Amino acid sequence: MRFHNTLSGQVEEFVPLKKGRANIYVCGITPYDDCHMGHARTFVAFDMLRRWMMHSDLDVNFIQNVTDIDDKIIKRAKERKMLPLELSAYYDKAGREEMGALGILPATHMPKISEHIAHTIALIEKIIANKHAYATSSGVYFDISSFPPYGKLSRQNLDKIRAGARIEVDEKKRNPEDFALWKIEEAPGATYDSPWGRGRPGWHIECSAMSLWYANKKELEKAKVPPERMFEKPERIHSLDMHGGARDLIFPHHENEIAQSEGAINGPEAVDAPSARRPASAGIKPFSRMWVHTGFLTVNGEKMAKSLGNFVTVKDALAKWDGQTMRLFFALAHYRSPIDFSEAALDAAKNTLDNVRRSLAVMEGEGAQKKDEQAEKGLAGVVGERLGSARAHMDDDLDTPQALADLIEASKAVARARAEGRCSRNSLAWAAKEVADAFAILGIDAAEKTMKAAGMPKDQIEALIAEREAARQKKDFKAADAIRKRLADAGVIIEDSKDGVKYRYA
Repeated sequence: MRFHNTLSGQVEEFVPLKKGRANIYVCGITPYDDCHMGHARTFVAFDMLRRWMMHSDLDVNFIQNVTDIDDKIIKRAKERKMLPLELSAYYDKAGREEMGALGILPATHMPKISEHIAHTIALIEKIIANKHAYATSSGVYFDISSFPPYGKLSRQNLDKIRAGARIEVDEKKRNPEDFALWKIEEAPGATYDSPWGRGRPGWHIECSAMSLWYANKKELEKAKVPPERMFEKPERIHSLDMHGGARDLIFPHHENEIAQSEGAINGPEAVDAPSARRPASAGIKPFSRMWVHTGFLTVNGEKMAKSLGNFVTVKDALAKWDGQTMRLFFALAHYRSPIDFSEAALDAAKNTLDNVRRSLAVMEGEGAQKKDEQAEKGLAGVVGERLGSARAHMDDDLDTPQALADLIEASKAVARARAEGRCSRNSLAWAAKEVADAFAILGIDAAEKTMKAAGMPKDQIEALIAEREAARQKKDFKAADAIRKRLADAGVIIEDSKDGVKYRYA
């Protein structure tokens, strides 16, 4: 499988360091408010990427952090007269529930920075020892002038970065563009002891510390290496296979992650880590071998963001559309492309999903009494060809729009075969299941509901259908409609045809 690597600007083959296992890190939320649909877009995209890797027989160690200590959290907690960790725990819990409603698999590890202070201090100490950072009375700062490759991910020119930098009043930095690794301050419930004074981690350092710990956790624990000593021997620390997030994190967040991580694991001189296409040599290794970023979710062409006040929360969206509809809405655009949010677009996604489900719902008693081998071979051929094409698109930079186009066409082929009436029910059911299973790889439920899901046993359904037919014969259409509604409420949809009444599960 191939993905677009932001570092190289090219689509590259994904080859993990360890055969059969992928270490992937995706930047998570800062839980100071409700998650919005922009967050959902990124997390659904990486969930589909993860599911596709798992389907391709990779053991995925999926790591996603929670920034539960942050300026915004501290400010909001003060406004609400709460402790920072109390506030962040509330929104973290809500966010996990909302992502679950979107069908997103729980991360293998979902660490909070408040629980990984020792890991963070160990990393900062190593960066200082390698002469890439310095301490002042206000904190510890990374000296970007000590890291010549700075800007390689974002392709930023260091002179322009310096020209745009602003020094804050209370900071005593060597250079205005240097960024904080540790902030010395006192904030109730949000600061910790450190060798440089009581304070808290900077935003960027937490991702490096936690991602490198959980990517190497098995080996470090096997060697009985505690968090505070994890960077004593940098040769034990292996690169991430992939680091991801929304594209607005490329600079400065991901650029800073690279500088501080590679400044620690490669030593004071060996700072020019290779890309995924250039193998490591002379002990030099990248923080992450591949960088993948999602496009923005926009509103009228403008990025959706809390700071712009144009956001729609996941909670509000779930009140109007189900999580499956939202997954399909996101997947109908390529993960690197922008998507413009609109109610019309989500309604259209819902209609598309409803049509697919209707196409794949093979009814009881449906199908030819005598199978037509040529028709069945034709159906199997079309479905097989479309599923093969979908797999190729998924392997080519997770091209979900083209893959879905194939799957939707495959569902239409099943519907056409049903309408023609030349294929047996077994053949139709097999084809429908193959297509539904392909949708399921993306976490999209396109399958016919089961008997159990309908909440009504088969004999009762058939008895009610017979009762409805009797009512229709007597022209008691009010009673017939009442029975139809009773069945619909139980999740059973009936359809009248020239061959009699057929039913399926909604």
